[in-house]
Amino acid sequence: MEDSHLSLETIAQWLSGDLSFEDLTSLVIPHFFTCCPVCRAHYQEVQRLKKEVDHWDERVAVFEGQKAPELLAAMIEKPFDEQMALIEENPEYQTWALCQILLKTSHATSFEDPLKAVNLAELAVTIADGLGTAYDLCWIADLRARSYAYLGNARRILGELRSAETAFREADVRLRGTTGNPLVEAEILRMKASLRRDQRRFSEALKIITQALSLYREQGDIHGAGTSSIQCAKILEESGELPAAIDLLRQTIAGIDAAAEPHLHLYARHNLVNCLSLAGRYPEAEDLLPELRDESARIAKPLDIVRLQWIEGRVAFHLGRSAEAEAVFRAVQTEFLGRGMGYDAALVSLELALLYVQEQRTADLQRLAVEIMPIFEARDVHREALATLVIFQKACEQERLTAQLAIQLAAALRREQPAPA
Repeated sequence: MEDSHLSLETIAQWLSGDLSFEDLTSLVIPHFFTCCPVCRAHYQEVQRLKKEVDHWDERVAVFEGQKAPELLAAMIEKPFDEQMALIEENPEYQTWALCQILLKTSHATSFEDPLKAVNLAELAVTIADGLGTAYDLCWIADLRARSYAYLGNARRILGELRSAETAFREADVRLRGTTGNPLVEAEILRMKASLRRDQRRFSEALKIITQALSLYREQGDIHGAGTSSIQCAKILEESGELPAAIDLLRQTIAGIDAAAEPHLHLYARHNLVNCLSLAGRYPEAEDLLPELRDESARIAKPLDIVRLQWIEGRVAFHLGRSAEAEAVFRAVQTEFLGRGMGYDAALVSLELALLYVQEQRTADLQRLAVEIMPIFEARDVHREALATLVIFQKACEQERLTAQLAIQLAAALRREQPAPA
């Protein structure tokens, strides 16, 4: 564009106000933006805000998009009731952009603070349901469907599967009046597949995630397709199809551009190592650990590093390095207990118990039975899983825990576990 110029006819049409909007945006604006670095920077910022706010209208993106972080900061530390009152009583808080930033913040905090994520999603639902004619009605339907899906996903992570199901039903209702954007549908399907997985309805989960994967591929969304493929492998893993999960993860890793999608590439490899360890293929898993460990130290979240350490402990144990494994299991167990992650803490405790059983360390087993008491108070451990933990605890106390029983209890608990992202 820098080497081409507007024709006399185009300039005449522009100055007279007779130039179409399409020609204005495709010819005039880009030409002038190439001549002024400040305007070009402003133009790029507008495009960034449009993507962040996820709205086609530049006015919504700029005016609301710049204000939304300030509004969020003003309300984020207030009690939930005060946050809801601000949204319901103050029109300044009833905007598309604030709804979007609440959804993104809910998603970002869902595994660190799931209760906060639920509250943020409920605020987003309130805004979306209250948006009026200032926005396109089909776009509002998109936002409402996504808001209820995010609420359902946050409730799922919190362990409230019944209320999560209700939220997804509301999302489905609102999806009928949307723009028909395939990416909106794919996003909702992907979250619903996670709910079906946690409900242990694996065949439904696979069907839904396959639909999402097809939509992402049709739209050329490489990130969405990669994420869905990893999620599909997770469903296969939890349904006991470990060889199929491993094969799919290898295919997925080969298709991800590590430079363009470093985090996605890392998560796929992390899941592959985990599947290999669960399948008893410990030497294969160990071969992949050094590079994965180095990359995780650079770009992974703290909780992901803890999970990787857990895998390292499992591999070390089954390759005969018991002292190393015990130290790792202890550290990981402490991390999970500190985060209130009962399921994960319980599973690590069972692996630690298996180590003690094999080394005939009865006193350590009995001490472990006492140490798992905080797990019973964790919010994410429901009644069925607690029954498994009671059996584990009593067996430890009565010196009746065998290696076979520890393995069976771990398998039972893993079937009940809400899966991580």
